[in-house]
Amino acid sequence: MKSSTVLYILAQVWCLAPVRAVGDVHRPVAPALSSLRSMLSGDAEIYFPGSEGFTNGTLTLAAKKPQLDALVRVATEEDVRNTIRYADAFNKPFLAITGGHGETWDLGNVENGIGISMRRMAYVLVSDDGRTATIGGGTQSGEVIAALWAKGKQAVATACDCAGIISPMLGGGHGWLQGQHGLLADNMLSARIVLADGTAVTASPAANSDLFWAIRGAGHNFGIVTSVKYRIFDVEPGQGRVWAYEEYVFKQDKLEALFGWANGLLEGDTDTGSPRPVELAHYGRFEFRPDADSENPVIIFWLIWQGRGTVPPKYTDQARALLPVSIKAGSTDITGMNTVAGAAYGTAACAKGSSSAMLFGVSLRRWNVPGLRAMLDIYSTLPPELRNSFVLLEAYSTRGVEAVPNDETAYPDRFNRILASPAMYYAPGNDTLDDMAADFGARMRSALRDGSGQPLHVYVNYAHGDESLEALYGYEDWRLWRLRRLKAKYDPYGKFGYYAPITPIKLKTQDTMGRPVH
Repeated sequence: MKSSTVLYILAQVWCLAPVRAVGDVHRPVAPALSSLRSMLSGDAEIYFPGSEGFTNGTLTLAAKKPQLDALVRVATEEDVRNTIRYADAFNKPFLAITGGHGETWDLGNVENGIGISMRRMAYVLVSDDGRTATIGGGTQSGEVIAALWAKGKQAVATACDCAGIISPMLGGGHGWLQGQHGLLADNMLSARIVLADGTAVTASPAANSDLFWAIRGAGHNFGIVTSVKYRIFDVEPGQGRVWAYEEYVFKQDKLEALFGWANGLLEGDTDTGSPRPVELAHYGRFEFRPDADSENPVIIFWLIWQGRGTVPPKYTDQARALLPVSIKAGSTDITGMNTVAGAAYGTAACAKGSSSAMLFGVSLRRWNVPGLRAMLDIYSTLPPELRNSFVLLEAYSTRGVEAVPNDETAYPDRFNRILASPAMYYAPGNDTLDDMAADFGARMRSALRDGSGQPLHVYVNYAHGDESLEALYGYEDWRLWRLRRLKAKYDPYGKFGYYAPITPIKLKTQDTMGRPVH
């Protein structure tokens, strides 16, 4: 589910026109804002609070929302550069926005800021050789999936249509095809990125390679990515196009048997020593569903198989033997998988503005079955105001993720195989509910981690905002040291400090030319 950084090459060509400022005509405007207008392209717009453009462009699921004085809807990389320069000149914080799925409480630290809407920089351009695509910084994941599918292509993309594709990529990026091809970040070949001082650079293995390392796992800290060159793949003919699933609804008393069995799915075939099939994933949720159980929450559990029209009976027979309340079987292609998971356009997951939300991520090597029970017991006590909340339980195939060396990118967590997170959803604009949701979410997170035998590991795109740097970016001293040095090099004043911020190391000394050495 997540954050600030989005085809359909939006085939219309935006009309050249003077930059417009839209909003309350009585609102006092900083005199210097006129100079920003003159620096922007004709397709850019500036919106103020009270305007429809501002309201729609700043919708977010985050419970702690950034406080913005203006929203700049940029259309070019140069627009991004000039907006950052303006913000810096007037000491105003700034924040890039695409999908509005970033939910960390850090976002609430933005005061009197400038929002930078990336949505006009939404495009997918497939290369002539069909092996890569250039993706604009405002493109959403569902747009990438659909655009590539129309050309017989596919790529690793997130399991939520309306999340921006770039921001999850900057935090690693999990998705349906990661078993074959690795994380989203593993498929980034290069990026154009605007830094804290407004300069734009290319980051790749050949140019600014240290920055390229950092933005693949900790990228929210280093700049605004305006485009990426991204690895794409042919859609296989025949059954290779097909994704099969079975959806089961279990009453809560089946938890121990279900997740004890699911741990076996993670390990592969212990009888033959065969590894976990790359085609197999499972996915689940705790949620309240009165039609299945009028008193208690239930467990929704999916078995997913890529490459045939049905999930192999070897797996479905065992799931059915646990006697679910209901079973639904079907098949789709990659464009329908987010619908299966309940995170497609038009679902509650994409209904920004109707709910506040916060996440409390936990990454695990195996299902901590006693911890799941403790978590479900807490979840069962949610008051009615919080019962739109659910618990995400994701176990994608991880073979492609584990195949990448641990030190190749800043992403720290290639050994865990599970993403879990309470997802607290409730009516917005209520401080009391904010506090209640935070308390329940934190207790559920602790319940799941306790007894796991692991320190807290949190997928940064599922961060709540109270985690340690180690939990987010890894417990290896060398990794944190390298990230802090790079933060000091590329963003020493913490301008990109509103999403799981890294503290830069302090300048230690100077070289013989008087330049700072980190």
